[in-house]
Amino acid sequence: MKMIAKILFVLLSITAGRAQEAPYEIETKSVDIEELISFVVRNYEASDIEPRMITYLIQVHDDELDGEHLVMLKQGFKLISERLSDESMISIATYSKFNGIAMEPAEANNLELILHTLSDLKGSIPDFYKDGISLAYRHAEDHYNDLAENSVVIIRVGQKAENQVVDVEKDDKKAKRKKKRNTLMITALALLPEIIDMIKD
Repeated sequence: MKMIAKILFVLLSITAGRAQEAPYEIETKSVDIEELISFVVRNYEASDIEPRMITYLIQVHDDELDGEHLVMLKQGFKLISERLSDESMISIATYSKFNGIAMEPAEANNLELILHTLSDLKGSIPDFYKDGISLAYRHAEDHYNDLAENSVVIIRVGQKAENQVVDVEKDDKKAKRKKKRNTLMITALALLPEIIDMIKD
């Protein structure tokens, strides 16, 4: 009886060890938000019926996405929803300004939920974390599907440089006024000794 127990223990230990050693096959892809539509067209064929488990990791710089970027995301996810199979599941996570899971795994064709989440990313996150990138990969591992293609897709959202309107004519006038003042000051300093002599006399 003791021998059987020992054999079972060894077998269980080996099985557990192999399970821990088995790596998760999670593919990483990265795309700039401006290229999202073309990325979807290249990577998700409309005729593809293979199930996918995708965690989309969106970069955020402010508490909410600006109008242009939000439109780009919504258009991209509408296309994703159309092209992924019915068995495919997606999650939405964020990183940078705030880090968290905005949407737990949901059917890729649940467009209403996806668009609602995108419209209020921060408000959709129940708990915030320090590192959104590590969180996204832990989330992908926790929801790993052996029968699906598992991936993390990072959507980079670049910050826009603030456009400063420059009035060339106004700046030119300011520069001329400043130059004129400097010239008057130099002339006054040059004449100062003569003025002092005249006062003395």
